Amino acid sequence: MNLGTRNKINVSAGMSSMTDLVFLLLIFFIIISTLVSNGVNVDLPQSKGSTSATPDNTLSIKADGSYYWNGKAKAFSEIEHTMSSLAMDSNKKVLYLQVDKSVPTGSTVEVIGLAKANSWKVMLGSQPKN
Repeated sequence: MNLGTRNKINVSAGMSSMTDLVFLLLIFFIIISTLVSNGVNVDLPQSKGSTSATPDNTLSIKADGSYYWNGKAKAFSEIEHTMSSLAMDSNKKVLYLQVDKSVPTGSTVEVIGLAKANSWKVMLGSQPKN
């Protein structure tokens, strides 16, 4: 006596619909990745607060790349000499650095490097005063 079932259910899933889905996702991600721009726009912060310390030395870097030490125009080569000559007075070794937002970051980093090499403390400001 054969009691086995005569109708067997085939439980295999078709792969064609899954490959269609994978190719659609692949095309979607390729198109989206080409539309994404490589650069990121960054808004620089602006401060409205005040500092507790009042530094005697202010260095401003304007949008045109000019440097002003306490309101007087200086060349970049003169800044290190000014820092080293003022470094004798240890009470005044705080530099308030005001940089325009259009100035390249490399210029700011160079000035901070000069200040650190001469053991100055640096305070960053958001925008130079006109």
